[in-house]
Amino acid sequence: MRADGVAATGLGLFGVLVTLVPFRRGERWAWYAQWYYPAFWIAHLAGELPPGKDHVHQVVFIVLSLAGLLLLPVPVFFPRVTSTA
Repeated sequence: MRADGVAATGLGLFGVLVTLVPFRRGERWAWYAQWYYPAFWIAHLAGELPPGKDHVHQVVFIVLSLAGLLLLPVPVFFPRVTSTA
């Protein structure tokens, strides 16, 4: 249980630091690094699906992380290249 707490704290700190500095600057590597979160929640959801357990929070985190990566910042990280021909 203690190891889970340390891992969750480290994961949270990693996410906050990447989000506050390089992600807000529009550095593309930070966008790729943030894909860890939806992958983590999808793996967490797929690994524990016994009937009767509440998995609503996992689905909410998956939707929020995908929306935050796909809907909002894509034009910032991948601007359209216009030709000058």
